[in-house]
Amino acid sequence: MVKADELAALVAHEVGDEAVKVGTPKLAVAGVTPLVVVCPEDAVGVSKTLRLARDRRLAVVPTGAGTKLEWGASPPRIDLLLSLCRLDAVVAHRHGDLTATVQAGASLKSVNSLLRRQTQWLPLDTAHPDLATIGGIVATNDSGPRRHRYGAPRDLILGVTFARADGEVASAGGIVVKNVAGYDLSKLLTGSFGSLGVILEATFKLAPLPLVSRTVVAKDVDPVTVGKAVSAVTASQLVPSALEVQGPPFSLLARFEGSQRASERQVVEVVNLWQRCGVKSSILSGSAEIECWRYHHDIVWGRVGDVCRIGLLPTDMPDILEKLGILLRRHGSGGWVAGLAGIGVIHARLGTDAGVSKLIVEELRSMLASSAGYVVLLRGSPELRANIDAWGPLGDAKRVMGAVKRQFDPNGILSPGQWPIEVT
Repeated sequence: MVKADELAALVAHEVGDEAVKVGTPKLAVAGVTPLVVVCPEDAVGVSKTLRLARDRRLAVVPTGAGTKLEWGASPPRIDLLLSLCRLDAVVAHRHGDLTATVQAGASLKSVNSLLRRQTQWLPLDTAHPDLATIGGIVATNDSGPRRHRYGAPRDLILGVTFARADGEVASAGGIVVKNVAGYDLSKLLTGSFGSLGVILEATFKLAPLPLVSRTVVAKDVDPVTVGKAVSAVTASQLVPSALEVQGPPFSLLARFEGSQRASERQVVEVVNLWQRCGVKSSILSGSAEIECWRYHHDIVWGRVGDVCRIGLLPTDMPDILEKLGILLRRHGSGGWVAGLAGIGVIHARLGTDAGVSKLIVEELRSMLASSAGYVVLLRGSPELRANIDAWGPLGDAKRVMGAVKRQFDPNGILSPGQWPIEVT
């Protein structure tokens, strides 16, 4: 077993970079402390690091700001924590084409600050939006409320440059919306949790920056009425940028962004639609609206507790909300739900008791088994991770995922444990 200081010296010599240090418990990933942390200054440094890892069979976990490193299963070991923090530039902003190429270590906040100069933006609102980096967002395909209108990272990505497990740098896709036909490796890498390659740059299609925003809020809505109110919006000609549910007790949020005239007209229409569903609502703007959405984010991500992602058919939303509310009350977990009511993806904060969280996840999986829904553990204590499969049943996807992993990372050195299928 190589010692941490010896490995750090070896990496510094082979990579030719002084930004190498011994790992500490503060940098632990899901309770696993990395032996060495390396922060290459460019793609060449990343490539050299991966070649060394391949030759010596070192386990590598890529990272940016570390906001999503705990998602998924715990890695059995981390020899090298590979930080992309020094690759943080906006490589190109083609404002005439509404596209931009960004390095993996750049934060979403800094990228949008630059894009706003041309009244454009990358319309993603992920967990921990002030810190989350482009590489981490792509690697986890993380998205927030605005996915309802703009889609997830997989829908917005046009091209990617990445380092393979053997250190070779490759590119896929393009820099404009109309790409050449072929295998879409950009979308394959999106959501792969760094297990198929280390993302260096990504190109996205952008959106015009909206001029104003308005949000309609309805409180104390029962699950059945949530379903009716959501269906009323999705069946209409309205175009909300977000349509969210939170609770219990359950509330609905519908956000409209664009021109002042269009957003004001649409929020009034939603108020009238929901009134016919028996729902009273109010309209928020300015600081009150900002605080509303900050609270919506923080009820899941800003508090301690195990967090899972639940995917289901939108038509099943009322039933699952009802049953989830019962589960939370029965187990006294003090949990909370927030998510995309119109798409069928919600996040649930389950509390801090590993035994209770395990029971709730297992019961939810049992409820959703017949409708092809899923429950994935994103954030959890080491005790919970040791006693539950973070990903749940994979079905027929298991064979395909295993074949893809073996093709891209035959030695199994990239993000071990964080991909549902491991190479042995």
